[in-house]
Parts: sequence; structure tokens; C-alpha cells
Amino acid sequence: MINFLKYLLISILIVALSCSREKTFPKPKSYLRIDLPVKDFYFIKDSCMFSFKLPDYASWEQKFKTYPECSKTIIFPEFKAEVLCEYFELNDNLLEMSEGFRKMVYEHSFKSSAIVERVWKNEDEKVFALAYEIKGNTACNYAFTITDSSQHFFSGQLLFQAKPNYDSLRPCISFIIEDLEEMISSFQWVN
Repeated sequence: MINFLKYLLISILIVALSCSREKTFPKPKSYLRIDLPVKDFYFIKDSCMFSFKLPDYASWEQKFKTYPECSKTIIFPEFKAEVLCEYFELNDNLLEMSEGFRKMVYEHSFKSSAIVERVWKNEDEKVFALAYEIKGNTACNYAFTITDSSQHFFSGQLLFQAKPNYDSLRPCISFIIEDLEEMISSFQWVN
């Protein structure tokens, strides 16, 4: 019985001494801090049939040597993101190309929470574009097509070199989408 009282007294002392008189408060939610660069644009003009504006923190490169000369990649190294761009000459197959791209975009719908479409039309420059913002944990978060509806077809897909986590990537996705929409707005066909 004395041993039991000894252990009980020691246990009570340990509990009493481990209690702190400091008030504790729950820590506030923390968020990842992303320092976004200042936007400044330059024009891309090379031997291809088009020109457009890109931000100065992105580059226009021939990433895949087996791709045609005008199918290049826009690389955003600070964000570990890239836009795979492809250029095709149309051969009375605009509907087929557009629907093929649209089908590819909507293959992401099983993982996406929404797909938002946006249209651009510049009749003077013969630039017609359709962009898809794909929300959710998908491999591609933004895709677009640009055409003159008779000879040229240009497309792009935004990909991150990271596991798809839409909530974490959303600030970067929104920032890059602004750049891509500036690119689409400034797009011109070169004769």
C-alpha cells in the first residue's frame, strides 16, 4: 500500500510540474509565399508564320529536336512550368484539328472540377482563339488554339513539372494564364 501511495504521489507531482502557466494559442494558417516577377514583355519573331509577346522571364525554345521547327516550348523556369506549342498548316481540316484538340482537353474532365472556355476574335488580323482553363488536379491546367480559319493552326498546353496539386499551384497558374492571355491578345500571323 505504501508503494502505491508513493507512485501516486510521484505521478501527481510529475503532472503538476509539467503543467505550464503560459497561455497557448492556436497558430494561424500559413500559406506558401511566392515572389512573383514583374511583368515586362518582348516580341517573339522568328522564321515561323506568327509573332507574339512573351514575358521576359520566359523563353521560346526548341525543346524537342524531333518536333517541326515552329513547334516549340515556352519555358517558365522560375515556376517549373512549360507550354508545349505546336504549329500546323491547315489543309481543309480546321474542324478536324479543332475537335481533336477539344477532345484532348475534355479528356481531363474526369479529374477536373471545371473547364472554362474563353474566345478571342480579331477579324482585322484574322486571329481567332479559343482557350480552356482546366480547374482541378489535372496534368494540363490551360490549353488554347489560335487559327486564321484557313491556313494556320497554333496550339499550346500549360504543364507543370510537379505533381498536380491545384490548390498549391493556383497562384502560379493564375499568374501564367495572364501571360498566356497577353500572348494570345498580341498574336499575329506573319506573311
